Amino acid sequence: MTEAMMELPFGQDIIEKFLPHRRPMLMLDRVTQYGGNSIVTEIDVRPDAFFFAGHFDGNPIMPGVLIMECVGQTGALLAALKGDFDTKTHLLAFTGFEKTRFRRFVKPNETLCVYCKLVKVRKHLYKFAGHATVESELVMNLAFSAALTAKTTEQ
Repeated sequence: MTEAMMELPFGQDIIEKFLPHRRPMLMLDRVTQYGGNSIVTEIDVRPDAFFFAGHFDGNPIMPGVLIMECVGQTGALLAALKGDFDTKTHLLAFTGFEKTRFRRFVKPNETLCVYCKLVKVRKHLYKFAGHATVESELVMNLAFSAALTAKTTEQ
């Protein structure tokens, strides 16, 4: 899908055409910016989200690994939107995380903004840099890599 075809923001109806994830594991609610090698997505952190049940009782906090998942989904969406691979037959799978730092908790009713940049592509290996914010306050930053892999089953 070319940038000229994009009408921003766009939501899950478009995102689902490019990512294999579905609710509740499809974390992204909308794309607010896209162009070149970067993308910005938003996640509405709903108080009834599955992960708040027990994390933590009386003090709900979004798990850090799910924030990492949000950044990863944002990177995979960026690569898919660029047309780097056929999303019907292939997907990106995490291969590693580096330089991950958490700075702030994410609570119910907040909007998590995820910024992701494609840093390098070499054959089937992708490197990304990303960070997440709430109201312009840094939540976490990381670098991660992913490998293009064939889907093992029809979806």
